[in-house]
Amino acid sequence: MFRRVLVATDFSRYADRILECIGEIPGMEEILLVHVLTRPNNHAPQRLEEKGHYLRQTTRVPVKTVLVESVDGDTARGIITTANNNNSSLIVLGAQGKSFIGELLLGSVSKEVVQRAGIDVLVMRFRGLEGEGSVLIDKFCRNIFSHVLCPVDFSRPSGKTVEYLKSLHGIRKVTLLHVIGVSDPGQDQIDEAMRELLKIQAAMESSGIMAASLIRWGNPVTEICRVAEEQDVSLIMIARFGRSDYASNIPLGRVVAGVAAKAQRPLFVLSPHLSLTISVRELKVGEFGLAEQVWLTYHQQKADPATDRIFGVFVEGVLAAVARCRRHPDGLEVDGVYVPADYRDRGYARKAVQALVDACGSEPLYMHSTLTLVPFYQSFGFDIIPESALPLSIRKRFDFAGGNLEGANVSSMRRCPDRH
Repeated sequence: MFRRVLVATDFSRYADRILECIGEIPGMEEILLVHVLTRPNNHAPQRLEEKGHYLRQTTRVPVKTVLVESVDGDTARGIITTANNNNSSLIVLGAQGKSFIGELLLGSVSKEVVQRAGIDVLVMRFRGLEGEGSVLIDKFCRNIFSHVLCPVDFSRPSGKTVEYLKSLHGIRKVTLLHVIGVSDPGQDQIDEAMRELLKIQAAMESSGIMAASLIRWGNPVTEICRVAEEQDVSLIMIARFGRSDYASNIPLGRVVAGVAAKAQRPLFVLSPHLSLTISVRELKVGEFGLAEQVWLTYHQQKADPATDRIFGVFVEGVLAAVARCRRHPDGLEVDGVYVPADYRDRGYARKAVQALVDACGSEPLYMHSTLTLVPFYQSFGFDIIPESALPLSIRKRFDFAGGNLEGANVSSMRRCPDRH
């Protein structure tokens, strides 16, 4: 399972503790021990080789030492690049440091690796090693997979995490946790979540893994960290993305980022390989509220079932782009083309507009385009026209510009069906 494991070391007490406990990871075939050199250090090669020799003796696993020179001081990039170049299946590093109020935090390098790595990351934590004068509480290396807390939100990523856990050897117990993200859920909601959890628990148990199911409600990050302490788990395993964010254009899911920052237990961040399910279609009238939610940050527009046809791109069932064709008494207007920030730069706007053009393009289509998007709409066959060529009802929508649309950063455009 963990064919080639990259272990990052900075020669600190925390890093040495990781080397002492790395043997608790099952199924390792090779260890890549990496130190990123951000400034000249004549002793680094010798120290790295000494650490490598220690690992060979204690794990009985082949160890390769790699000294990486970072020209820009980006230690995280050096770790991630080395992992990718060596086809590593897992990055192991430590978390250390406290905020001024004593809250455990990820170190800056660990935080960057968790955010940016495209492979699985194991962040080790040892209680009592955060400060030089503190007493080591974790005196002995604990089997990292002896009791795993697995937060489940019933999304595809969490499903992949469950399947991954079932494939691992050495798992003794898994606690499945679903957090309902409201402060006062209804009993029906609680019962439904428990039914789904018990199905997963049964599948776990059929694989020979002892499992238990818990339901909590409130803030997911707070509850995951609280349950980890209450249950005295050896590891939290969570997918890089959850239901609400894995299809969006962010480097790390909101919940896992919060857990990584606050949890006081080792954390395994799984990066499941998923192909997003994308569908493009016209919205039903009953779905117009979804478009209005998307438009909340775009002039708070409202949909009108009497005049509007709305086309959307759904990514994993979430509306990620919209485009509207509105019928006026004297013509069809294209507007409301919008993609929320988290879903941009993936071609979703193009898919939505193409669906609109395919459905409505048998008639002339008119629109007001911002100047920067004129080339985008020209690719669909729209041409720049004078404002006077717009149908009167559509032209009146921009009366505030006083005939100077360009001064309002807008250009009139038309798509004629007989040209396509």
